[in-house]
Amino acid sequence: MRRRVVAWQLAMLALVPAAARAQGQLADCAEQDATACGRRHFEAGTRAFERGDYAEASVEFQTALAQRPHRVVRFNLALSLLRIGRPSAALAELAQVLSDPATEKELHDRATREQRSAEQALSRITFRLSDPTRERVELDGKLVDLAVGQELLLDPGNHHVRVISNSSVVLDQELDLGPGERIELRVGERSRRIDVVVVPVAPVVVPPVAKPSPAAAARSESKPLTPTWFYAGVGATVALTGLTVWSGIDTNKAYSRYQRDLPELTQAAADDRVENGHARERRTNLLLAGSLVCGAGAAVLGIWFVDFSGKSSATVGLAPGHIAVSGRF
Repeated sequence: MRRRVVAWQLAMLALVPAAARAQGQLADCAEQDATACGRRHFEAGTRAFERGDYAEASVEFQTALAQRPHRVVRFNLALSLLRIGRPSAALAELAQVLSDPATEKELHDRATREQRSAEQALSRITFRLSDPTRERVELDGKLVDLAVGQELLLDPGNHHVRVISNSSVVLDQELDLGPGERIELRVGERSRRIDVVVVPVAPVVVPPVAKPSPAAAARSESKPLTPTWFYAGVGATVALTGLTVWSGIDTNKAYSRYQRDLPELTQAAADDRVENGHARERRTNLLLAGSLVCGAGAAVLGIWFVDFSGKSSATVGLAPGHIAVSGRF
């Protein structure tokens, strides 16, 4: 979620006159009123931040800060600097916000959170020199005075590192550091071999995931069925449908015979014929229901459970009194 900058109305609550242009920055305003000039650049910076142009926002906030220094303007400048990959500069601005006794509690809390984010975004380099008395380190063209085991904090991005032993350059390398990346440069004793070791960051603690229910686990571990099950369902549906048709025809024939023989039948014989006809109707209805259920089951198997691309094999054999199904599933 994108964090929003603090509104100008809060910044206008306690604007104080600037004794001089901050850090030598001169505003390009034509107005003589520094407050109006600062407000114009502040609003321009806010619009740039909201549309994601953080580089332009940082320039506008710096100009506004040069006109009228204020903790809210400084906080918004820190946000912009952090988002263009300059966490060290953002930390410098946030430190001034946090040290300002006039900073409101809400702004202080937000600045503290952003300070932690900026610290985590810094890249870190540690130098392990074989002889610190003879070896010097240059970082981006500047000599670095290193204590034993000292860790350098840098903005992420490209940096030029040189290690010089007496008058010999033993390392001259470009390093592309990512946010939060830690590396260690080790200089060997006589071989002058340089080892670049990427130091793993602290593991991220992942919250535990709720254990799935046994039913869900069973579903997730079940394997797709082979097409044999689908074909068996279709075959059973066809067989039941054929029996249903035969039963319907048989029931219709029995009814026709009953109508033909009714004038000659006694009451007891007629009752027997009627009871037999009802039994045939129940049989037909049961076969019809079975064929519908079997057809629906075959359709469900074919759509959701059967893997038609699998290579499993199966055989169906007929034996006296039973059907045998075997195969690899």
